[in-house]
Order: sequence, then C-alpha cells, then structure tokens
Amino acid sequence: MKIRIVFILSFFLLFILGCTSMKTTDVINSVLPSGGYNKKTLKYGEHIRQATDVYIPKTEQLKTPVVFIFGGAWRDGTKEDFEFVAHALTGLGHPVIIPNFRLFPEVRFPDFVNDVADAIASIEKQSVEIFNKPLNAFYLMGHSSGAHKAALLATDTRYFNDRGVTAKVGGLIAIAGPYDLDLENHEVSPVFANVSKKQTNPLLNIQKGMSPVLLLHGKKDQRVFPFHTERFAKALNEASVSVKTHIYPKVDHVKILGSIAAPLRFLNNSYTDIKTFLTELER
Repeated sequence: MKIRIVFILSFFLLFILGCTSMKTTDVINSVLPSGGYNKKTLKYGEHIRQATDVYIPKTEQLKTPVVFIFGGAWRDGTKEDFEFVAHALTGLGHPVIIPNFRLFPEVRFPDFVNDVADAIASIEKQSVEIFNKPLNAFYLMGHSSGAHKAALLATDTRYFNDRGVTAKVGGLIAIAGPYDLDLENHEVSPVFANVSKKQTNPLLNIQKGMSPVLLLHGKKDQRVFPFHTERFAKALNEASVSVKTHIYPKVDHVKILGSIAAPLRFLNNSYTDIKTFLTELER
C-alpha cells in the first residue's frame, strides 16, 4: 500500500511539474520526510536578500559542504524553494548552503555573482561555529542561471581571491546552464549590459588544474539548449580538466532538477549521477 501511495504521489507531482502554474517546489517540499537535518539562516549583508540557509545533517561525520545556487533567469527564485535539494544532499551527509542573492532589475551582472561569493566568504569566517570545524573545501552546484553563476565562480578565481576565501572549490556540479552566454539575446542583454564576453563566459576562464566537473543536461531542454553543456564539456576536456557529462534523453529543463527530490527520482538519473560524483570526490 505504501509503495502504491508513493507511486500515485509521484505521478501527481509529475502532472503538476508539466501541466499547471502551481508553484511546484512548494508541492515537492511539502511531501519530504523531516528530521534529517537542522537549518540555520545567516545574514551576509544588509539587503533583505543577502541571507543564506544552511542545512546541517544530523550526523557526527559531516562531509564536504555543497553550495547550491538556484536559477530563475537572474530575475526570480528564493532559497526556501529548494529545500528538496538540501534534503537530497544532506541525506548523503553533506551540509548544504543555499544563498539568496539580489536579482535583476534591481541589480545587474556581476552583483548577483558577487553576492554568492560574499555569502561563501561569510560562511567560511563562521565555519567553526556552524560546522564545528574550519571550511577547508566546498563543492559548487547550480541549475540554469544558477549553474552559470556556479561555473563563473569555479573558473574565474578573482571572485574568491578578492574576498580572501582560502577554502578550495573541490568540485563543480552544473545542471542545464547557459554557459556560452549570448550577450545579444533579448533576455540576457539587459542583465549583462556593458560587459565583455570573457567576464561572462566560463568557457573563456577555465583554469588548468581545476577540480573535477559534472555536467548534466536534458536532451529535450527548450529553455537552455544542450549545446551549452556540450561546448563547456569540450572546453574543459581541451584544458585537461576532469569532466563527466550526462545528457539525458526525454528530459527537459525542469525535470532534470525536480528528479533530485525523493518522490521524483524515477524521472531520470540526475540524483544517482550526482550521488556517484560526490562519492568519488570524497574518496
């Protein structure tokens, strides 16, 4: 009976993901089992959006924290929407850091990337209080425009160097991101006004010796086309950076992230591939 209920619930969530304007993250978050982690909210600036949620697994041996950067076309989204990501990753033993950041049109590039870097710098300074040990390394993970931010932070060392961050970026998980950004695109151009392609394109800032990268994309993604991941993977390979790429057939822009949630993991292998990648990084 329990299996049948979960199956019905999963198909209901799948229907919601594709067929209604209801806020799908609220639905997903509402059915997550509770009790596996503690949550703290910390400020890293004066703006109302300069705050970070930190999810800490209830385990004695904490693994390397994961910083998850959500998408929303640089215009939308809030950290509370992505508790299902924290639920999945804390279940693997990783603390999860989900920062809010300022949005367009209030700010433009690079302010929202600076905000994420500031959030990480703030967490590093408080790491002993938060994690009972220094923050020596962290993994970056993002979806859509959040994956673009994560890729910029992983490839352009100035963001962390300018803030004195000493913790190492131990790995990058980038999901369905617009890495080879078209600055002439009508949706992109107002957000990235008066900046150069090199400043905004992680393909042009890849560092030799970068930590391993996992790239995930859906073949049926009509929001951010898979060529972005293919081009990023090619550039990483050419720089001799360890990269694993998975492009899933019959998967779109939303379901590739939604399937990380426990009730929706039957949709595709994104959760399994992330779990395998994190396990390998921890060895």
